[in-house]
Amino acid sequence: MLWLALLLTQAEPADPGLLGRLKDKVRFSAFADVSLGTEFGASADKHDAALFEAFGTDDFPLNSYGDGFGVVGTDFVVTADVADNVVFQGEVNLQVERGTSNEIALDFERFYIDYRHNELFNVQAGFFFTPIGYHNRFLYSRAWLMHSVLIPDLFEEELNFVPTHSTGVNVHGRFQLFGQTFKYVVGLANGRGIEPTENIFARDRLGKEQTLLLEWEVPGFSDFLVGVSGWTDVIRTRKVDGYGTTVVIDGAEKVRLREFGFNPYVTYYGETFNLLAEFVVSTQRDEIGNLDRSSYLMHGFTAELSINLVENTLHPYIRYDYTNLPSDQQGPYFGLRRDDDTLTRFFIPEAHAVMIGANYDLNANMRFKLEYAAHFDGARDANAVVAQLAYGF
Repeated sequence: MLWLALLLTQAEPADPGLLGRLKDKVRFSAFADVSLGTEFGASADKHDAALFEAFGTDDFPLNSYGDGFGVVGTDFVVTADVADNVVFQGEVNLQVERGTSNEIALDFERFYIDYRHNELFNVQAGFFFTPIGYHNRFLYSRAWLMHSVLIPDLFEEELNFVPTHSTGVNVHGRFQLFGQTFKYVVGLANGRGIEPTENIFARDRLGKEQTLLLEWEVPGFSDFLVGVSGWTDVIRTRKVDGYGTTVVIDGAEKVRLREFGFNPYVTYYGETFNLLAEFVVSTQRDEIGNLDRSSYLMHGFTAELSINLVENTLHPYIRYDYTNLPSDQQGPYFGLRRDDDTLTRFFIPEAHAVMIGANYDLNANMRFKLEYAAHFDGARDANAVVAQLAYGF
């Protein structure tokens, strides 16, 4: 195939103006970061650390600061104007697998068509970030856009406490009500897979995920949003009892869960300070009656306050995170992971941490961060320090 690639690169385009027109219609951007960190002190929770050592999914918990240098890979985004009112957007993440030491994966983040009819009514179709909250839609895997270093566990794709991606259709737009401006998104998509980290690209005949988001643009401010969002889905999986237990999917007892989720949030980016806060609560209810409990509750919270100094280039910040999983072995779903035709229950640690740090914008495209984290729960070490250089272009 090498000869074909060389031939194509040397050939003249049939239309000399084609490349020029494509340049006007296609926009490319990318995001990446590199970090140097260390963790120290005893485990935040020795019991959780022992369970993770015995039954964890990876070599170390996701979103750990690690010891030494680390990279997350590069996130590539392509936006193309297909027509005057139709836009295509695709995003691919060439990433180092979080939680493992030396694996690289090609991860699809989104690829969808957006038909823009008018301000009130527009349609997206394809694979996209689920319209839930703020972090998941705008900040996921883009450290350059964040003040702090790591995406919260609450919105980590490889945990998927919240369904982060969907394949389906969104109807979205803006409208005026009582003199106020609101944004809405209504979504219908393929539901969750047999385990939480499995995205369903193909058809989902067994259940559909419905999402709803309503966002108020507070008047008098350019970046002050108050929103509520939620989702419901039917999860069909298998019963797996006890950490470390593996079952063959075809022969295991079926489980059907009705999931309801609710996610209010507020975000403000002002001249002197910035605030971003999100709360998530979800329940998974047993619809068959073959589990130990009738419902399982998960909730979590993340909040970050940052200050704008030195002509808005220096930003000291403080952030607080927690996740709280069902007490009965994370419930029937969150700890499950699939391997071909088998399903295994792993231990997924909770998070409880405070992060204090500062970031400095070296230029319009590069942000340097220095952060200290204190962990109060979970399998991570009690203390961590990390320096990160994040950039986008």
